[in-house]
Amino acid sequence: MIFDEMDENGYHMMDWWWDVFGPNAWIFMMLGWVVYLGIAILLAYYVHKDAVKRGIANAEIWLIIILVFNVVGVILYLLVRKNYENTQ
Repeated sequence: MIFDEMDENGYHMMDWWWDVFGPNAWIFMMLGWVVYLGIAILLAYYVHKDAVKRGIANAEIWLIIILVFNVVGVILYLLVRKNYENTQ
């Protein structure tokens, strides 16, 4: 297979990660995922809160979009939210 040829020299594409962080690299990887998910949840919360405040009927759909697409979803929401009329 193609991956067998890449491993002839004993090199793996993630070797630099091991060289930088050592045997506890998994801690930094998990910390990165926790931060990423935390930011995604905060963004989704504030967008959902804003959508409910504006009276947008599909606020839960925006919550899911932000959880999946993060910053791209927030930018999309900021561009589209002006199309909804503000009921308050």
